Amino acid sequence: MPERIEAVAWGAVPGPPGWYEPERVASGLRVLSGASNLVRAAEAGSLLGCGGIVHDHSGTVFPAAALAAPLLLDIARRGHPPNRGAATAVGGLPVTPPRRSVPRPTGG
Repeated sequence: MPERIEAVAWGAVPGPPGWYEPERVASGLRVLSGASNLVRAAEAGSLLGCGGIVHDHSGTVFPAAALAAPLLLDIARRGHPPNRGAATAVGGLPVTPPRRSVPRPTGG
């Protein structure tokens, strides 16, 4: 797995300046692929979800997610139980839709 992670030039993948941090992708995938407990899986999720393959606060998915998807699927299939669950959610974090304003019912 490490050689597959390093084979991608994450810095050459485009992403929004100031949000996309390509160094977090390889680090997050390496940590996740070797995670044998929930703490390490959570660390990987933080790396991937906070500028690696997604920007969790805005719900933005970066182009790097497309390249990371096959690696995440492989981790989900072959990894330890903690990283299997984390790998099935984008960036190891639950994917939440962007917040939308929902009209509140009025009395009556």
